[in-house]
Amino acid sequence: MNTTVTEDRLLVVSDIHLGNRLHRPRRSFMDFLHFAIENNYSICINGDGVDIQQMALSQLTGDLAACTPLFLKFGATDRKIYHTVGNHDIVLEHFLSDIGRLTVVPFLNVHCGDKRIRIEHGHMYDGMFLKFPRTYSVFTFIGLLAISVSPAFYDRVHDLNLAIIGFAEFLLSGFKTKAQRNKDRPGEVIEGERDCFRQGAEEVGARGFDTVIFGHTHLAGTVRLSSGARYYNTGGWFSKPHCVAISNGQEWFGSVEELTQNGDPFPAAAPKDDHTHSEVQQSA
Repeated sequence: MNTTVTEDRLLVVSDIHLGNRLHRPRRSFMDFLHFAIENNYSICINGDGVDIQQMALSQLTGDLAACTPLFLKFGATDRKIYHTVGNHDIVLEHFLSDIGRLTVVPFLNVHCGDKRIRIEHGHMYDGMFLKFPRTYSVFTFIGLLAISVSPAFYDRVHDLNLAIIGFAEFLLSGFKTKAQRNKDRPGEVIEGERDCFRQGAEEVGARGFDTVIFGHTHLAGTVRLSSGARYYNTGGWFSKPHCVAISNGQEWFGSVEELTQNGDPFPAAAPKDDHTHSEVQQSA
């Protein structure tokens, strides 16, 4: 299993949750795969690509049947598919290996141009997941039951889960409110993101990476870390998924819809220093 790779062109997304019958991203994900193939990109699905924890078997079968022909086309283009393991597809830890053009890894270190990029799902920085794994599993199972009732009922259960997490963080922080905790954070923050993920990104950035990419939170955004590294979270496909496009050390960040509709921010024939998109990010 090789967790360090070199790629000149890579697209990173996360939290697609194929197989979850509440959220059905099949069509938009297929558009994304078509885009990657047509523009000669490898892709990294940064965790929770399939929703083993909250899947409906018929939904998962349909999603994979539709996407598999596109997955196979990556072999014809000599591009690869990387899948980092997330908490909803954690069973894939048993398949950490290369399977044809698919590489399943716990995390990925990417060399692209002059950049060192760290990609991992981010659940291993989730304080609630680490400190209360049984409680976390119980709420995941309750969420599965709620999905079978109705989307509205699931939303109520999800809101309750967030409220419990918020109260737990209030207690564990020494009775600091969210506003007080935000004041303690250095620099920018991704709106709605809990402290533990920014802290995890800071730890990774301090190890010499130029770019850190997480998923897991379903909250898309980007900030500069205190080390100077750029931190991205690509959000989830439940609402408006985002993507990091990387080409020869240049980075672009925006919604998947914007990417597929507006075209490649780094046309393959463009020189390396061609800044063709307003959201190209250059890490210090």
